[in-house]
Amino acid sequence: MLLTGERAAIGPLRRDLVPHYTRWVNDLEVRRGAAQIGLHTEDAQLRWYEEMSAASAEMHPKRAIFTVYDRRDETPVGTSSLFAVNYRMGTAHLGIGLGERRGEGLGTEATQLTARWAFEVLGLHHVSLEAADWNVAAIRAYEKAGFKLVGRRRGAMVTGGVRCDEVLMDAVAPDFT
Repeated sequence: MLLTGERAAIGPLRRDLVPHYTRWVNDLEVRRGAAQIGLHTEDAQLRWYEEMSAASAEMHPKRAIFTVYDRRDETPVGTSSLFAVNYRMGTAHLGIGLGERRGEGLGTEATQLTARWAFEVLGLHHVSLEAADWNVAAIRAYEKAGFKLVGRRRGAMVTGGVRCDEVLMDAVAPDFT
């Protein structure tokens, strides 16, 4: 584990978890929340794992992808990521997808841990994220994790074939740490 909280932890991606990553990314609820429309085979996820692992290992990574764990029994439950990392501007975007044990507070803590990585390890100043307006549970988790509402882009997303607003949120290092 790279960072641990009271209930959740984040660690690097693992090759042996590719079947889990494949199952999660194909889960209808995860797909809907991520506005995902592509189909993912285990071979495709293996290529994703290899690309993301390599990208996360760079000296100044543009991405940092993590496996999220439930600390109660160290079960992997999802992934979180920082992407579009811009060191000059001190910014990144955050994404999270729990394939298991949603609604138990793990997403909130995993979001906090991922943001901590951005601020404390990568030295960034600003982390942003987006969520579909119907995803009230995710928005609430992000707020509990310390993210603030920035605004919304009306009709900017399509999830599950339905157009919805995109809710924009962010966190900055001084407020977060």
